[in-house]
Amino acid sequence: MSDEDLFIEKTQSDQKRYYWIDHARGFIMVLLVITEFLPMAIREASEISRFFLAHPPNQTIVEYMNIYDIGAPAFIFIMGLLMPLSFTNRKERDGVTKAVRHMIIRYGIILVLGLVVILIDHGEMITIVGGVLIIIWDVLPTLGLVGLIALPFFWLKIKSRAILATVMLFFYQFMLLFGGWREYAIYSIHGGIFGTIFGFSAIMIYATCLGDIMLLNKEYTDKKKYLIYAIVGVIALVAGLLLWLVPGWYPNKRQVTLTYISISLGATILFSFIFIGIDKKLRKPIFILDSYGKSPFIIYAIAIVLEFLISDIIGFEMDILIFIIMIVVMSAIAIFLDKWGKIIKI
Repeated sequence: MSDEDLFIEKTQSDQKRYYWIDHARGFIMVLLVITEFLPMAIREASEISRFFLAHPPNQTIVEYMNIYDIGAPAFIFIMGLLMPLSFTNRKERDGVTKAVRHMIIRYGIILVLGLVVILIDHGEMITIVGGVLIIIWDVLPTLGLVGLIALPFFWLKIKSRAILATVMLFFYQFMLLFGGWREYAIYSIHGGIFGTIFGFSAIMIYATCLGDIMLLNKEYTDKKKYLIYAIVGVIALVAGLLLWLVPGWYPNKRQVTLTYISISLGATILFSFIFIGIDKKLRKPIFILDSYGKSPFIIYAIAIVLEFLISDIIGFEMDILIFIIMIVVMSAIAIFLDKWGKIIKI
């Protein structure tokens, strides 16, 4: 059981557990793992399947986004939502210094692992594309770096955090439009390192603000917490859709545009109310779903490494047989980590 889970049980021993977060985190993990091994022919079989299971064609320059594009921001959002829980737990138990050290080690491991995978895959960390010097980047180092960037923001009040995250987003959008960063983002992945620092990190910081309100605040009623949560979701979604009307401000996952982050944030929050509703009905874990959500870092890292070994090292193409085998393997790993693998949690 992860630090977040231990802290939830500790601080809510006389209250209800937030199972909806487990459900949401598990759902995101299942989706990411399934699409990691699902044959592309199935993912792109039709416009509908592509909309839910694949990125748009020519994704570097398209001026719209698919539902599937929300996967990475949703994962980062759940990470950020739970980050205050883990940090507070460590701080209360071990002190501030050890809590900070734990966070640095946790997200540092993910960052280093991601960079190692990139180095093995590409044989280099820096390349030149179209005359532009590019730091080769991907989703795994993104997950590590956003945690390290968000950590210092814990010493700021919620409003200050949210304001700075908004400034970061608008600065990045300005640089995309006028600073030459759009070309860099197009040549890179997930906006490259700049998209991570100013885009994905912003969604992580927003999430820590909501995590403080939803999971740590003892003054607000649940009704008020959910109202604030919903209002933020609606504002983010509507703002993103309206800004989409501005020339050059279109949502694009590869470029990590401001509208992409805003729409993803709003959609993730509003979609999570489905799991809040399920929680109110069931009030208990959901088998497999919650197992996937208990160790998101290590499960996703294992999935990426396995896909890398199968596709890039061995050279197999993903087919239905490999897909079924990998889903069974990943599900077994998720259950093992949930039930018996507590000592190797990141």
